[in-house]
Amino acid sequence: MINKIKSFIWKADGMEFNNPRVITDAVFHLFYGKLKVGTLTYKNNIWKFEYSDDFKLNQTLNTIIDFPDKNRIYENEELWPFFATRIPTINQPYQLKKIRKANIDENDSVGLLRLFGNETITNPFQLQSV
Repeated sequence: MINKIKSFIWKADGMEFNNPRVITDAVFHLFYGKLKVGTLTYKNNIWKFEYSDDFKLNQTLNTIIDFPDKNRIYENEELWPFFATRIPTINQPYQLKKIRKANIDENDSVGLLRLFGNETITNPFQLQSV
């Protein structure tokens, strides 16, 4: 319930999409350097994030703020801000041109994450579509 309220009040840049029912399933791996941090999946209209076994064993890196429990599998109907901020605002003409050239719907969070999600200036993690 709290997540639904937050989603109405606050949206980061890149979260303008409506997150429609996308038919395509998706799998992304999140890396910090060579360390696989976790896996983000989209299936049956649900986003899931789970830390990798290697990350769970790592004692030097902190968890991601949206995912504080290393042993939990997180599920949500909407893409979490940690990942959504990787998608630039579509109000920028250059980004909109890039979206149209890739033939991606402006509301397709999976397609937008595949197009823009690999790197971001907001954190050192890399997101790779599998």
